[in-house]
Amino acid sequence: MSPFQHLCRSLNGLLGLSGACAALAMLAGSGTALAQGAFPAKPITMVVPFPAGGALDIVARALAEEMRKHLGQTVVVDNRAGAGGTVGSAAVARAPGDGYTLLFGSVATHAIGPGVYRSLSYDPLKDFAPITQVTASPLLLASSATLSAKSAAELLAAARAQPGKLNYASTGNGTAVHLAGAMLQNAARLDVVHVPYKGGPQAVNALLTGEAAYMVVNIELVLPQVQAGKARALAVTGKRRLASLPDVPTFDELGITGVDATTWFGLFAPAGTPREVVDRLQRDAATSLRSLRDHLARSGDEAIGSTPDEFAAHVRAEHAKWGKLIKDLGVKID
Repeated sequence: MSPFQHLCRSLNGLLGLSGACAALAMLAGSGTALAQGAFPAKPITMVVPFPAGGALDIVARALAEEMRKHLGQTVVVDNRAGAGGTVGSAAVARAPGDGYTLLFGSVATHAIGPGVYRSLSYDPLKDFAPITQVTASPLLLASSATLSAKSAAELLAAARAQPGKLNYASTGNGTAVHLAGAMLQNAARLDVVHVPYKGGPQAVNALLTGEAAYMVVNIELVLPQVQAGKARALAVTGKRRLASLPDVPTFDELGITGVDATTWFGLFAPAGTPREVVDRLQRDAATSLRSLRDHLARSGDEAIGSTPDEFAAHVRAEHAKWGKLIKDLGVKID
């Protein structure tokens, strides 16, 4: 006799509760339902593998705040920067697969990093459970307002007139901003110097002071400075102009091909996270993104909210695409 049956018989005999077994069965069932619906039962940590104030961080904090409303739990943003986003990504790959530690990753952590770093402590395709693609974003060629160049053509002419003299900034080695700058350097046949910074705010500050001549950067990172006249917007990647910068041409319009650098951000859990948890997180993230759509669009970001399977396929395709580009460009980091 099972412990459950024994308890039922004892209750029936001692207390005369003929419906005891049925009542206990109902309680057990409701307890199971409560256990199944318990996630999330505590705050969730969203690891951002880049410094605070950068493009990834800005979008992650907006999403975390919106998701809090739907999850009923705080979503804590934890910045763990280093090595092009790979330090924070590795930390999440080693975390328990319970849905309480998530990675706000990007094209850098899952498509570029594996190609530029000789060894990683995580496998971007095997060590994570993709939840949803959050955004897709073109990049902006921005120049320092300290330069006399006021167009992309003038900037490129200045670079060619001074071989090896102009610097371009990036948000760190192995980031999309680094690779986009290398693409432009290759496509326009420029002799310029890449200067990696520790993150977006530091790179933008170098641009504003004239320490760096230009960068090909996430739009939300420099849009306020462009609007304030402290930096110039010269061209955008992607196939169409941005609503937030309608007068800025695309690289294709300028006849500059080969700068195919559309970036993305996405939400991941560690591999092994139960699918029902992944699906719950995806639903709430997608709902949150619908609320943030207009806000993100003003900064040049397209809200996505794809399913886990759609996002997994996207990550695989991007991993292959950027791996080939990195090999063709010959970019490697020890």
